[in-house]
Amino acid sequence: MATAAASPRHPGVLLDRDGTIIVDHGYVGSIDRVEFIDGSAEAIARFNQAGVPVAVLTNQAGVARGFYGIDDVAQVHRYIAELLAGYGAHVDLFAFCPYHPAGIVEAFARTSEDRKPRPGMARAAEAALNLDLAASWVVGDRPEDIGLAEAIGATAIHVGPNRQARAGVWSFPDLAAAAPFILERMAA
Repeated sequence: MATAAASPRHPGVLLDRDGTIIVDHGYVGSIDRVEFIDGSAEAIARFNQAGVPVAVLTNQAGVARGFYGIDDVAQVHRYIAELLAGYGAHVDLFAFCPYHPAGIVEAFARTSEDRKPRPGMARAAEAALNLDLAASWVVGDRPEDIGLAEAIGATAIHVGPNRQARAGVWSFPDLAAAAPFILERMAA
């Protein structure tokens, strides 16, 4: 009996949301607080044009802390997707972790393998998008994002005004500056 060969896994880009794609206004749980960081939508479009899967992995402790609900997070993600479409861009997978051990909403007040830097959301992206996590890139503005990259064996990119002085971590001012670097390395 012949079996179909599994399709080869490929690298992807795993993006943090707040502080990487959109401005981190603190607990962004409504669409009126969504503001793209300059060049981030165009950077995502560049990944799309190159055929690189893009996943957004975001800790959303605001759910556990009672600031907003799961439906609000989903609405923000739909809105981001609508705005990205205007740039000819899309995200292949949005994943979020609503859990936090210090939460006040009982259903979400716990630890979770999905909360970065733990690998749960990355593993979900791996399965959904057929990713080779060790060949993938994690881009974010916080230590949890760098920790996620380390946990899954991916390459870490730190974005933001403060350069990251850690071995094995590349630093760029923003996603727009990091995108050509990532694409060049993927093509090599």
